[in-house]
Amino acid sequence: MLRLLKKLIRDEKGQVLPAVLGLLVLGGLIIAPSINYVSTCLNSSRMINAGIRGTYAADAGIEDALWSLAKGSPPPAQLSENLNQMSVEIETENNGYYTLYLGELIEPGKHNDYLDVDGEMVWDEEEEAYKYTINITWQAEPGAPDIKLQQVGARIPVGYSYQTGSAANFEENLSTDEPDELLDEQDAYMLNWVLSPPLPSISPSNPVRTQTFYITGEGNPEGHYAWVVANRTDVGAVGEIAGAYYQITATATSPEDGRTTAQIVADVVVGLDGTYILSWQVLN
Repeated sequence: MLRLLKKLIRDEKGQVLPAVLGLLVLGGLIIAPSINYVSTCLNSSRMINAGIRGTYAADAGIEDALWSLAKGSPPPAQLSENLNQMSVEIETENNGYYTLYLGELIEPGKHNDYLDVDGEMVWDEEEEAYKYTINITWQAEPGAPDIKLQQVGARIPVGYSYQTGSAANFEENLSTDEPDELLDEQDAYMLNWVLSPPLPSISPSNPVRTQTFYITGEGNPEGHYAWVVANRTDVGAVGEIAGAYYQITATATSPEDGRTTAQIVADVVVGLDGTYILSWQVLN
């Protein structure tokens, strides 16, 4: 480059220095942004790495709280020691007793324990379909009046659908009509039968009522649950998934600078039959 410049300006003295200075300025303009870019990439990489470590740490905090609730112990306010070089604080809020009905958590009546409901899914080789049975069982105290039923339904597993007309195959059903069908956020069908007058009842003399139908599909046969709604406000909706509704928040923090690296919020229902995770959100 310098030889070329000399040739261009022949033997004129003092003409090379401005060109050299120009090259130095040009080099500075290129190098400074490059250094800033590399620095930004390194900082971003550190933040991503901290976020991943924080997410795993917060996840462990949620799991620790769930383990305590399942065992009937008070959940911890924080992990006993740092995990992935992160401190984890845990907040557990008890929102009261709820039941899951048509994809929503609702407060049941004070006598919701008068009924028990469960859904049973069994493969029927002859029909080449799953037979799903909702069982409603009387368990009210002696002398309690009969309970009339307004609705019965179930959320079936993702990837499965109701076999049209199958409810009519079971004469003992609460309803032989077709159900209302809704899709929840996970694209699982929720089947609900609104019962017609005169409303069917359950009583000590008729202590078990059923709603049976067929479903077809593929995929994991888990994640289903059933419900029934009584025509009495003191009983209300009785769901297979019911219990204390908790919202658990786990926050992972970097001890070095106090920065929050990850936060997870989980909505769970803890009942006698187990713990049900309704949502699990990673906020940042």
